Amino acid sequence: MTGMVNIDELAKLDHLDVSALGGRTLRMLPVWDGESWAHWFTGPDGRLMPFRPVDAAHSLYLTKVKSADASDVWIPLIDFVWQRLSYPDLVGFTHALEDDFHLLATSAAKLEHFYAARDTIDRGLIESFVRSEVEYILIVARSVFDLLQEVIAGFWNRHVKLLDERDDALKRQNNLPPGFARVVFASEVPRTAEQIAGKYALPATVADMYAKHAALFASLRTSRDHIIHGSSSTGTIFVTEKGFAVSPESKLYADFPWTDAHRFNESIVSLMPWIARVVLQTIEACTEIVGALGSEIRCPNELAPGYRVLLRDPANPALLRLLEAATGKRVWWDDAERTQPSHDQDQSEQ
Repeated sequence: MTGMVNIDELAKLDHLDVSALGGRTLRMLPVWDGESWAHWFTGPDGRLMPFRPVDAAHSLYLTKVKSADASDVWIPLIDFVWQRLSYPDLVGFTHALEDDFHLLATSAAKLEHFYAARDTIDRGLIESFVRSEVEYILIVARSVFDLLQEVIAGFWNRHVKLLDERDDALKRQNNLPPGFARVVFASEVPRTAEQIAGKYALPATVADMYAKHAALFASLRTSRDHIIHGSSSTGTIFVTEKGFAVSPESKLYADFPWTDAHRFNESIVSLMPWIARVVLQTIEACTEIVGALGSEIRCPNELAPGYRVLLRDPANPALLRLLEAATGKRVWWDDAERTQPSHDQDQSEQ
């Protein structure tokens, strides 16, 4: 927190642009230079005390070079929020948003663990484990949309002034709501991009992204609500020697573009590609929305120019394997058992 650190101390750090702070909160992150780690903590009288960690385990970090590990993930959304939108009133939401990606990685790792330990877990219990994890992934994916909207709404309403006075008056009259659904729906009817732009004075390209991804958000919300309220379920989970499978005819999975490659037999298909699409599409949708905002609105300069913000989590290898299923590189959990991420290949830009 910059309020606890002497500004002259921060100015000594080559990776930071202290002149760009402009009232934003600085969360200190470890820095990887390609050979070693550097980090700082606040000492007496607002001084920074450097130390050299042996490694980082569960955190964000900064680097200008290749990632410290092949499983470290660069998520443009997280990068943008830390670099440009770390205002004091938004920090709680940005931390929660980061945590959601840690949780998605953990869910991917738990599914791999359930599969690896399938012979030691009661069959009925493992099916319950997987069903609860599917429901949880839907909850977290929806949370990503709503947390991002909290950040965007706070930035737009309190930190942006439009040059056109009429547009700025409209923006102040119709504050951007903190809930994603309240932006993209009016009485449960999807708004067009033109309607979104007209109501909230948003740039057309930003409104386009909201309208484009409203259907994905609606499907996550509907699936999650139907499960919670009992009108549908995650369906029967089949435990096979290749991985977890479901019926493609089940309500939750019927809209997925299943192919012959996904089939275990004529009746069931791999669950992995469906979960992978939920996670990947959530990341892509939120990245496109915040990317459009960054291209149209003059945001504050980066706090660490030229650096990327990477997400490190011991569960990341499982997340990367899950994302590979979204691009057709794997279909079943036994593929994950045979193939591990290579530390010689940089997989950080997902």
